[in-house]
Amino acid sequence: MSSVHTANLSDSDAMPPPRIWRIWGVDFDARIVQLVVVTTLLLIVAFNDRFVSQAYDRFFLEFLIPVALIVIVWRENPRRYGLALGDWRLGLPITILGIAAMAIVIWFMSRQPDFQQYYTQDIAGRPAWRLVIDTAVDIFAWEFFCRGWLLWGLGRKYGSDAVWLQVIPFALMHVWKPQIEQLSTVLGGAFFGILAWRTGSIVYGWLLHTFMVAWILLLAAGAI
Repeated sequence: MSSVHTANLSDSDAMPPPRIWRIWGVDFDARIVQLVVVTTLLLIVAFNDRFVSQAYDRFFLEFLIPVALIVIVWRENPRRYGLALGDWRLGLPITILGIAAMAIVIWFMSRQPDFQQYYTQDIAGRPAWRLVIDTAVDIFAWEFFCRGWLLWGLGRKYGSDAVWLQVIPFALMHVWKPQIEQLSTVLGGAFFGILAWRTGSIVYGWLLHTFMVAWILLLAAGAI
C-alpha cells in the first residue's frame, strides 16, 4: 500500500492503529465502517431534506458533522484531513492555471441550452455577491467531504487508491446536473483528488471549484 501524505503533521499527531469491529463473524476496520455509514446517511439527508438552504445545509452536514466526528470520536487533528495550506508552491500555480483554463471552457459550456436551463433556475433571484458567497460555502463543504473526509479517511486504509474511491460519491452528487457535467466529474473528481493528495490540502481544489461554479452561475445570471 502506498504511503499516506501526512500534511506535515508532527509525530504527536500520528495515526492511531486501526480498531477492529467483528460483525456477524467478519472483521472490519471500525473507522472505515463509521466513515461509510456516516457518509451514506449524510448524503441521503442532504439529497432529501432542506433546513435553511442548500449551501448552508451542506456546510452543516458535509463539513461540521464530519469534523465533529474526527475531533470528538476519533480524537484526531482535522489538519490531517486537508484543513491546512499544505504545499502551496504546488497548489497555487495549478489553481491559477486551472482558473484561466476553466474560464474559457465554462464560457462556451454556459451557452448550451441544458446549462442555461439548469443554472438559471439555480440562481433563485440572488444578487451576484450572494451567488459567490453561497457558492464558496457550498463548495467548501463539497471539497472537504470528498477530498478531506473521504480521501484521507479512506487513504488511511487504501493509500492513494482513495483518490478513485472518492470519485464515486462525488460523481453521484452531480446526477441531477447537465449530462456533460455529470460525465466530467469522473476525471474532474480524480484531478481534485490528486491535487489534494499531492498538496495535503483541500484549499486549492476549493478555490478552483468555487471559481468554476460561481463563474457559470454569474454567466447564467447575466452578471458578466
